[in-house]
Amino acid sequence: MLSNKPELIWQGRVQLGDEPGVYGDASYSGLTVDLPLTLEKTDPAGPDTTTLRLRTKGVETYAGYPGHLITVVLYAPLPGQPYHFQEVVLASTRMTSADHDRVDLAVNLAGQLLPARVSVRVHVDTEVPPGLYDDFVVRKLLNRSPNYVFVASLGFHA
Repeated sequence: MLSNKPELIWQGRVQLGDEPGVYGDASYSGLTVDLPLTLEKTDPAGPDTTTLRLRTKGVETYAGYPGHLITVVLYAPLPGQPYHFQEVVLASTRMTSADHDRVDLAVNLAGQLLPARVSVRVHVDTEVPPGLYDDFVVRKLLNRSPNYVFVASLGFHA
């Protein structure tokens, strides 16, 4: 049996928020970051789901606000229109202080063309007044698929 240890897709330090330089050791991307990845199924008989885990540092949200939006988007081909794609939301959640810098998103790829090209999008909670946006770091993206039924790689691959 193969290990159930999560597969590392990406690791780094990207600061989100409205105050550049709060984290001097991280690159600054502003209010949103998108991490493109390719998900390939290694066992056709295996489940059609995988779990993507996002790790952050310094998420501190205000009570009464929804939190930072985390979305997994599939880039699906448009039928009858070669080389045209549409964004399809596969999963989304909100990240707050209560998540302790860790959120899991279950991704169901049943009926989707594989390999799947998806993006994990992190967007700062902008319902908070400008100037009070949370500054935090996105630091790791992992894939957790039992027996590695789905494997992930950073970027879109053929």
